[in-house]
This record gives sequence, structure tokens and C-alpha cells, in this order.
Amino acid sequence: MTGSPPPGGGAEAIIARTRYLLLDFDGPVCDIFAGLTDRTVADRLRELITGHGHTPPPGVAETPDPLAVFIYSATISAELAAQVEAEMTGQELAAVPTARPGPYVHDVVTSARESGRTIAVVSNNSQRAVRAYLHRHGLADRIDLIAARTSPDPALLKPSPHLVQQAIARLAAISSECVLVGDSTTDIHAGADAGIATIGYANRAGKPGSLTAAGATAIITSLADLVLPLRAHPLPN
Repeated sequence: MTGSPPPGGGAEAIIARTRYLLLDFDGPVCDIFAGLTDRTVADRLRELITGHGHTPPPGVAETPDPLAVFIYSATISAELAAQVEAEMTGQELAAVPTARPGPYVHDVVTSARESGRTIAVVSNNSQRAVRAYLHRHGLADRIDLIAARTSPDPALLKPSPHLVQQAIARLAAISSECVLVGDSTTDIHAGADAGIATIGYANRAGKPGSLTAAGATAIITSLADLVLPLRAHPLPN
């Protein structure tokens, strides 16, 4: 269940009171488009849209972000959005073999499990692609829940709190015992709107400022910053 905004504190203070660790997928867990670039995927989605006789506006025509193209497709029709979402899912699945694991993510997962915590992945990426990646990298049996894209409705994706709320409900979790770790402002907004703490993963230059401005409860620059706090604060049996 969700509740009022969580108390602040640094990453260690947040981890100490966390029972449910929610991880964004593309960024903290892996770079899904490390081999098949996001711009290549966005171009293929644009081709699908133009093939239906629609010309994307300049911002959409130039963006390397597949999700932005998908969101635009939904402004045309639900039918086109469904086709674009299906194509995007296919491209994400194709990207899984060349996706690159996030630094220290396996250490974080191991430390979270050994300290008695529950782990969920909350992602705008396709649930099928997330599941395929986790199986490929030996993480499937270590992640308790996946809350990811299963619908052609972009309104359900972050920054909407829908997926975060879905994870909290399915885990029967208490919001004050949850934290979402994400590398984008959409993660921070989704977590805040769901009433849980957020840790901004500032893995690139410029991100500390943008994630802080978005309202992140704490900021880290490496997932390694979570490993020792997880080990130092095991949950009681």
C-alpha cells in the first residue's frame, strides 16, 4: 500500500529501513541497448509510423528515445500504438543478447537477498524483455517480482506511479519500507507519486543535478554505494 511521502536521509539511512528494493531496469540492471542502439530502435518505430502515412513532428522525428516515439504513436490511434509497442517489444527482445549488465548490480542483488530483502524490477521496458534478460544473466530466481510494460497504453508507464503501485500491491508491501532506485527523472517522479523513497542513480555527468531537482530522496553515483549498507543492515528473521 502507498502512503505519505517518506522521510529523507542519505542512501544508507534509506537502505537501513528498506525491506523492498525496487530497481529500474534500463540503467541500474543493464544497458539494454548496448549493442542494438536506442536510436536504431527509434528509427524502426518511426518507419512503422511513416508507413501508416503519418509524419512525426520535429522533436519526435529526431529523438533517439524509442519510448518517445511510442508515446507519439498513441496520440494517433490506439491501433497504431499497439503495433508500435509490439515492434518495440520485438526490438527489446532482440537487444537482450547484447545488453550489458550494470556495474555492481549482481553484488547489489546478492547483498539484498542475503540481508533478507525482497527485490523487484520496475520498468518501462517490456516484461518479456526484462524476463529474458534476467534468465540470460542468472538473475531470474533472485528477483521476486517484475512490474513492467505489458500494455500498449503509454499512460501506464513511468513517470506515472502505476507500475510502482503495482509492485507495492503485488508484494503486499508497506510504502515506508520500499525504495525505488532509478537513473531517470521519470523514476523519481513515479516513486514520489507512489509515496516511496527514491535513490537517484547518477551514472552520468549532469544526472546528480537533474535527479536532485526531480526530488530524489538520495543520490548515488555507483551501485557499489548500496552494497555495504545492504550488508551492514540485515533484516531480522
